[in-house]
Amino acid sequence: MGLLDLSYATRRVTHGEIETGVHAVVAPPSCHLAAKREALEADLRIAFRQVPEMARPVRLALEKMAQYELPLEDDFRHWLGSYGEDIIAGKTNAAVFVDLAYLEASILDRLDGSGVLMEFNAPLALFRRGGLLDYANVLAQAAAMVFEGRSLTDAAGRLAQQTCDRLETYAATFWKLTRLYSDCRWKIVHDTFLMEAPGGNILLGLHYWELRDDPKAALADWRLQIESLLPEALPQPFADFREASAA
Repeated sequence: MGLLDLSYATRRVTHGEIETGVHAVVAPPSCHLAAKREALEADLRIAFRQVPEMARPVRLALEKMAQYELPLEDDFRHWLGSYGEDIIAGKTNAAVFVDLAYLEASILDRLDGSGVLMEFNAPLALFRRGGLLDYANVLAQAAAMVFEGRSLTDAAGRLAQQTCDRLETYAATFWKLTRLYSDCRWKIVHDTFLMEAPGGNILLGLHYWELRDDPKAALADWRLQIESLLPEALPQPFADFREASAA
C-alpha cells in the first residue's frame, strides 16, 4: 500500500522492496495517460532492473489475477480499495517479484520439529512424514500470498499448518481402515492405501489425496467400495477422525 501511495503521489513508475525476498513495481494511471508507450516501457525496464537477482524468482502481475483462478477477488478489492479497482480495470500495472527461496526457508522453519520432510520444487512441493505424502502448488501459494496482501511468514505458516493437518487426516484415516477391515492387510504405497486379501491379492487401491477436499465424504465412499468387495466385513459405526501421528 505504501508503494502504491508513493507511485500515485509522484505519478511515476516506482519500485520498492515489500519485504526481504519480495519486490514490486507499480505503473499508476498517470503514466499510461501522460507517457508514450515507448517511454513507459523504458521506465518499466529501468524499474525492473532495480529488482535484485533472485535464487528462485517468480513474477506475478496483479492485473492478471483472474488467470490464476483463485477465489480471491473480494479479498483483493477489500484491502486494495480504489487501487484494486484500478488494477482490475487495467489502469494500473503492478508486478510483484517473489523469491521462492525465502518462502522455502520460511516453510522449513515452520515445519521444524514436526517430523515432516519437504522436497521443494515449482510448481509442486512434496511433503513426507513416515510413509505418507502431501503436496502443495507453491506458485499458487505465492500468488495467493500476493493477492491477499500477506507476508512470506504468514503464507509459510498457513501452508505448514495445512500440510500437517492433512498428514494427520491421512494417518487417522489409515488407522481407521486397518481396524474396520482388519481381516485384510493394508499398505501405504506412494499416494495410495492398498487393501490386500489374506491371500495377498490386491483388492482395492484408495488414492488418499481424495481426503484433501472432504475427508468424511471420501471415507464414506471408500467404505461403500470396500463393503461391496467384502460383504462379510462387519462395518463399525462411522466416527469422526481421531487425532493421530504419522502412519
